Amino acid sequence: MNAITSLIITFLALKAYGLPISQIIGGNDAPNGLYPYQASLRNSKNNRHFCGGAIISKSYIITAAHCFNNLNHPSDVLVAVGSNYLDAPYIVHKVANFIRHNGFDNFLHINDIGLIHVVQDIKFNKNIQPIALPTTDSNYDDRYLVVTGWGRLWADGPNPNHLQEIMVKGYYQKKCNKHYQNSIVKTQICTLTTKGEGMCNGDSGSPLVADDVLVGLVSFGMLPCGSGFPDVFTRVFYYRTWITSHTGI
Repeated sequence: MNAITSLIITFLALKAYGLPISQIIGGNDAPNGLYPYQASLRNSKNNRHFCGGAIISKSYIITAAHCFNNLNHPSDVLVAVGSNYLDAPYIVHKVANFIRHNGFDNFLHINDIGLIHVVQDIKFNKNIQPIALPTTDSNYDDRYLVVTGWGRLWADGPNPNHLQEIMVKGYYQKKCNKHYQNSIVKTQICTLTTKGEGMCNGDSGSPLVADDVLVGLVSFGMLPCGSGFPDVFTRVFYYRTWITSHTGI
């Protein structure tokens, strides 16, 4: 059973039986072990989560470039993997280096992609696994996609302790551009859910997944979170050559 199938079943069960739904904004608690590629980026000074990421090899985590904006040195960040709980990481890795795309534009959010090279190799087990990178580009308009992260539960709200999952739909770029003054480019993917759902602070860099393949990274959205506007992701396919040049994968 892949992640999307599992999430559909979970969503239908919640609707059918009226069970309480926690947030990503508007998502639900992720089942243990379903997203073994998920990583939490922590501030090494206070151990607070500030961004998400995804394991792509034994040595590298992929995330958004803007997650590095407040970092001065690799020692400023730690990477936690192997657990759905922020307060109980399975293992925490020190960072040897972080690599921001040279073309990253913090104002336009273009080339919002980065890599983290950990000091010691990540040891894989059933709860720690790399996610596949896309080998072809696809049109995700109206397709169901899965996002996971520890972003705020609502605008100015707290971060959850438990990893959240949410199903979103790919959104037409032409329509998305109407909300973002025609600034959306082909290296980005838009998604849309209903009002009261979507990405929020702390979800940046988290994975957007289709059929167990990493297709996007949370980049930006309209404030306040969950206000019914599209969210925008970096389209990973367009950076395969760049990723390979730094990681060898």
